[in-house]
Amino acid sequence: MLGRIGKDAGSLLGIEILPASVRLLQLARGRPRAWAVEALPPGALVDGQVINHEAVAAAVQRAFSRSGAVHRRAGVVLPASAVINKTVRLPAGLSAHEIDERLRREAEQVIPFALEEAALDYQVMGPCRDDAGALEVAFCACHQAAVDNLEAVLELAGLTARVVDLDSHALQRALAHSLHGWAAMVQVEADALVFHLLSPGQVGQRSEIRLAAGGVQVERLAEQIDRWLLADPAAVAERLWLCGAKAGEPGLAEQLQRRLGIPTQVFGQREGIAPELAVAYGLALRGDE
Repeated sequence: MLGRIGKDAGSLLGIEILPASVRLLQLARGRPRAWAVEALPPGALVDGQVINHEAVAAAVQRAFSRSGAVHRRAGVVLPASAVINKTVRLPAGLSAHEIDERLRREAEQVIPFALEEAALDYQVMGPCRDDAGALEVAFCACHQAAVDNLEAVLELAGLTARVVDLDSHALQRALAHSLHGWAAMVQVEADALVFHLLSPGQVGQRSEIRLAAGGVQVERLAEQIDRWLLADPAAVAERLWLCGAKAGEPGLAEQLQRRLGIPTQVFGQREGIAPELAVAYGLALRGDE
């Protein structure tokens, strides 16, 4: 949602940079055309921030070369936890300039740093359900330095950042054809679990926990997902999706479905996409917008 860095995104590479790896995907007519996953050395990324630009850029270059991708314009993500999200009501009929001015004043009240240091973006969600004369507008803000960091890595790798998005928004886009009510997406990685609560036209929720040595254990995973699902009684998830490097573990989806009593599915089975590429896929879809 932080928008396009330029006039037109065109066809995009979707790139997700995680502490352990870089994931890259290019689409052709909505289907995967080229993809690759490259490992990162420990410490190259810390708390979502690139620390070793050269190491990350080298991994992006290797992924690009191995994948056979041809597009050099890319979309990258920030974790939604690194971005301040808020939904506000504004009068209908405002111009884009008027919306921008009002949101900048709103942002000054909620961001814990100077407005001059912020990257801002917004999306009109639609008319308010209880007031036809008002619009719901979601805006987000983060440090401009976080965006600059990602741009610098891609430039070192010989690519150009055209879109910076949030991981939650990328996943919502990836599920667009299957998302009708509330759904939960759990990103199951070797060292972390990331929970996304998603619904069309809504600002999603995101929670993350780090995993201790030993990785994913089904019983603990089920207990943690159950806590997340019960955290907001008003948002009842109709389906649970799994993505991430460990989502395809044999029997994991079936065991979680039995324990939680909610239909559970591994992302990408219909699309022919590895579940660890879910975020990159959602990013690449922005090239079709």
